Amino acid sequence: MVIDPVLNSRRQFLVQSSALALSMALPLPAELATHTRQARLLAAWQLPNAGYQVGVLNAAGLGAALSYTVTTAVDLPTRPHGLMHLQGDEYLVIARRPGDWLLRLNIRSGETSRVWQEEDRHLNGHSAVYGDWLYTTETDVLGGTGALAVRNRHTFELLDVWPTLGKDPHEMLVLPKGGLGIDEPFLLVANGGIPTHADMGRTQLNQLPMDSSLVALHPRTGKVFNQWTLSDTRLSLRHMAVHASGVVGIAMQAHHGNAALRDAAPVLALLDENGLRTVNESAGVKGYAGDIVATPQGFVISCTKNNSAGHFDMQGNLLHSRAANAACALAAEGEQVWLGSLAVEFSRPLELDNHWLLI
Repeated sequence: MVIDPVLNSRRQFLVQSSALALSMALPLPAELATHTRQARLLAAWQLPNAGYQVGVLNAAGLGAALSYTVTTAVDLPTRPHGLMHLQGDEYLVIARRPGDWLLRLNIRSGETSRVWQEEDRHLNGHSAVYGDWLYTTETDVLGGTGALAVRNRHTFELLDVWPTLGKDPHEMLVLPKGGLGIDEPFLLVANGGIPTHADMGRTQLNQLPMDSSLVALHPRTGKVFNQWTLSDTRLSLRHMAVHASGVVGIAMQAHHGNAALRDAAPVLALLDENGLRTVNESAGVKGYAGDIVATPQGFVISCTKNNSAGHFDMQGNLLHSRAANAACALAAEGEQVWLGSLAVEFSRPLELDNHWLLI
C-alpha cells in the first residue's frame, strides 16, 4: 500500500473560537463516508502553550467537511494516551508512557479524580475492564519487564500485579469465551517489546533485542492460555481491534536498524485460531501504524508517517487507501469511520493525540 505522502509530519489541528475543524479522510467508498447522525467523541489534544487537555467534541457537517466543537475540556498534568469507558458517564484517561497518573472523568458533570502511579512501575497508556476489575499495562521500572496491574474498577486500588511475558505491554482487549479457540473469557495483551530504561524516559534502546508478542491471560488469575510471536522480531505489536468474526487485527510499528527494512515493513497483522501472520499488502508505508479499528469488511489502519490510511478485508487484501495528512486517531461504528488528520482553515495549531472514542 503506497500513497504519495503529503508534506506534513504532525497531527496539527487548527482552532478558532473553540471550534475544531478536522479533516476526515476515509479509506472507504464515498457512499460510506456520509454520517447519518450527530457524533460525539472523547479526545485529547495539546494546546498551543504546550499544555494538554481531554474533552468532548461534537461533530457537525458531512464527509470531509466535518467540523468539531469542543463542549468539554479538562486540563491534564502531562500528555495522555489511552481513553476508555468505565461506566455510565465516566471515562478513564491514562498518561502516555512512561506515565504516572490515571484520571477518571465524568463527561456530564465535568468532575474528575486522579490517582498517581506507584513509583516501582510506570503506566504504558492502555487499560481494560472485566467485571469489577480494571487492568492497566505497565512496565517494571528497575527490571524493564512487562506487567499487568489489577485494580478495583471503582476505586483504582491496586489488587495484584501479573507478568505479561514480554516487554513494553501496550493495548489489551477483553475477548469472550471461544475466541481464538480458548474456552474461557480472556485478556489479550500486546507486548510492544521495545526495551527502555528507567533513567531514559521514552528513549528506545534499539541495539537490544526486542520482546514483542501477544499473550492471552485468564482475567481472574493471570494464567497464560497462549502466546504468539512473529518471525520478524523487530516488529512491535501495539494496537488491536477485534472483528465481529473474532479475528483480531494488530497495528504494528517497525524498529529495524536499517531504514530501508523499516520503511518497507508490514504494519498490519491478523490473529485467528490458525495463528498470527503479517499482511504483506500493508507494507511500504514507512513502517508505522498509529491506530486500528474494525469495520464489517475488515480493518482500517492509520499510517501516520506515510500520511495515509488503508482499509483491508479479512484475508488481508487492500480494499481502499487514501491520503490523510498525519493520520492517527480512529473510531468506527458500522460502516462509518472517523479518522483524525490535518485541517488547514484556521491559524492557531492544536495537536490531536493518538486516540479518540465515540461516546
